[in-house]
Amino acid sequence: LKASKSGKHYAVLGIRNFEVQIGPYYMFNFSIGPLVLFRVKTKAIKRVYRNLARTVHPDKNKDGRAEEAFHALEQSAAILTDEKQRQDYDKKIISARRRRNKYAVDSVMRVSHTCWSQTASTLKMTKKVLGPFSTPILVVGALIMP
Repeated sequence: LKASKSGKHYAVLGIRNFEVQIGPYYMFNFSIGPLVLFRVKTKAIKRVYRNLARTVHPDKNKDGRAEEAFHALEQSAAILTDEKQRQDYDKKIISARRRRNKYAVDSVMRVSHTCWSQTASTLKMTKKVLGPFSTPILVVGALIMP
């Protein structure tokens, strides 16, 4: 139910989607791709849905939330078995993943830039303080460090 409320339809069915899209590649006047690898087949989604529906159906399961769980299961299966809705859903997932990755890359770049600038300012200060002896001392220090 938690996965259904957050809109994670693959998780509602207990399916891991490892879909990878490669391409398209263009050579001269020809295009190759896009190639899609590891896509969950609609047949597998229907099989998983039928198995879960047997256990979650309100007539078989007397839990108070069985009807809500069955409705969430039906809704997820309907979205993932319809090709147009599934493509829209997969595009939404991919765009969200790209936004998260972009944020992560930006933060890593910001941290690495800060580290590099701090290191450069430390080296400049060391050169000013040590004067003409700074280069040999820095080289020896770098060799001593593990």
